[in-house]
Amino acid sequence: MKPKSPTRKSNLKAGHRNGRPALPEEERQSYVRHTRYNEAENTLLLANVKRTGMKNVSEYIRSVTLNPHIVPRLDESEMRIARNLSGMSNNFNQLLRLCHQRGLDAMARDVQYCLSQFRGLFAKLSS
Repeated sequence: MKPKSPTRKSNLKAGHRNGRPALPEEERQSYVRHTRYNEAENTLLLANVKRTGMKNVSEYIRSVTLNPHIVPRLDESEMRIARNLSGMSNNFNQLLRLCHQRGLDAMARDVQYCLSQFRGLFAKLSS
């Protein structure tokens, strides 16, 4: 029978650890809550997580339960509308500057056109 090899000593000093530093006690998330979902609820939950742009489901559930007012990120079509609205407001400001320079009567048609465009975008945003 072979004699047992001596136990390896750690090359670490006493009281020191390798790895990630421990979080302070007040930042630790040590309580776990389990919730069950059916297929439709889970699909809806995952869609909401994706829509809000949160990292994971736990972060979303924590935010919803502790701070129920979550503003979702804009989707691509809403971002396009917001960019159009911003560009149109810049154009409107330029038209107003021209109105002051050239007179209101000469620019009335252009202003009416811009206003109709604004109304169309506001209608899309409100629906």
